[in-house]
Amino acid sequence: MIAGVDEAGRGPLAGPVVAGAVLLYRTRFTTPIDDSKRLAPSVRQRAFGAILRAASVGIGAVAAEQIDRLGIEAATHLAMIRALQGLRVVPDLVLVDGNRLPPGCELPMMAVVGGDSKSLSIACASIVAKVMRDRWMRWVHLLHPEYGFARHKGYGTAKHLQRLGAIGPCGFHRFSFRPVAARGEGVG
Repeated sequence: MIAGVDEAGRGPLAGPVVAGAVLLYRTRFTTPIDDSKRLAPSVRQRAFGAILRAASVGIGAVAAEQIDRLGIEAATHLAMIRALQGLRVVPDLVLVDGNRLPPGCELPMMAVVGGDSKSLSIACASIVAKVMRDRWMRWVHLLHPEYGFARHKGYGTAKHLQRLGAIGPCGFHRFSFRPVAARGEGVG
């Protein structure tokens, strides 16, 4: 019983970092499964549904406020541990995308650099994390449409930086990230 873990949202200026943990019961899919960044949004959505039908899935998130307190690496590891805690089955081994393992996890773990292209379970976790984070950012957009979160998902695009400069950050921004901190108190 091997689970894969990956995250989405380390680099954005706003929103949570989200991790997915996937323990597959089946490994054959009719929809493409790959690193989430390589899939079109419509393909990711179809893959997400197929993954939910073929696996035990856990999702963990850490909000911007906690990211500011903990730092992005510790927040990412916390999201991964939360995702693993959400699995219905305890895995025998956890494959973690990247070169660092979350500290404090008692499960056997192995870091896999470039894991989302080497491990099906990590690729599935990548898709789960990305789809859930994107959904969260579309919800944030409903609360703060002035930033355009539905389009850029909190990443530091030219449009996002322009809006930050014009109106300042909101409560979903990561104030410890330099481009946000440089733009002051904001709209709350």
